[in-house]
Amino acid sequence: MDASTIRLILIVVGALAILLLYLWERRREHQDDEDDAYLDEEDDVGVPYAIQTRKHEPDIDDDDDEARYEAPYEAPYEAPYEAPHEAPRPSSWSQPSHPVDARMDDEMDDEDADIDGEEELEEDSNSVTDMPTPEPLLIQVSVSARRYPFKGTDLMEVAERCGLYPGDMDIFHCLDEFDDHTRVYFSMANMIKPGIFPFETMESFSTPGLMLFAQLEGDPEDMTILDEMIATARKLALALNGDVLDDTRRPLTVKKEEQMRQAVLDNEMRWAKAMMR
Repeated sequence: MDASTIRLILIVVGALAILLLYLWERRREHQDDEDDAYLDEEDDVGVPYAIQTRKHEPDIDDDDDEARYEAPYEAPYEAPYEAPHEAPRPSSWSQPSHPVDARMDDEMDDEDADIDGEEELEEDSNSVTDMPTPEPLLIQVSVSARRYPFKGTDLMEVAERCGLYPGDMDIFHCLDEFDDHTRVYFSMANMIKPGIFPFETMESFSTPGLMLFAQLEGDPEDMTILDEMIATARKLALALNGDVLDDTRRPLTVKKEEQMRQAVLDNEMRWAKAMMR
């Protein structure tokens, strides 16, 4: 067989196959429709009429249509709506609904801030008021005899030349007289307890040392008092053949003098702060 004959046979066979497939599909669709109808009839058996499934809506007369539209509408019952619980928003989300409200809120906040500030100021003022008054600064130097004790008669003569005079508590005082007011700059006591001098019997008196001291309360002349007291101690030591010692009974050095001056400055600052209360 030649090629053209084979091609013709294949065309005919293909056409027959397509025809048979078409007929088979038609028959299968018809069979499915019959099965669906049968199943619908079985579903309606034994089911109450009111809830039977209907494929087609019944025809509605005009009277029924008017009655349906004239009948009052009754909404089906529904449960009351409850809004879902929402978590409270942060305060930073809340915004005033009106500019006046916002301004009033700002003013109230400012008043609260002012009240808090006043309370803090009152607390600070109370704390400052409760601060105790500083204690006076005690400064002292000593004059110690080198070989022999200081005689009473020599002591009286040298003390007068240095501006020291017998006074209260039976000790010597360096006085500052200004108009009608007299102030004690510093004092000189006996190194031996109880520290007094027997001014009535100084001819028979002797002592191994003298102690010069002052109590400073932050006055502007405190540094002058310190310098004057150190200078007087050096004069006494030179005249009575003695040595100037610090508060630890060691020779007074330049470094120790600077430390004493710094202590006087710090004391003045403490008293100045106390006076500002």
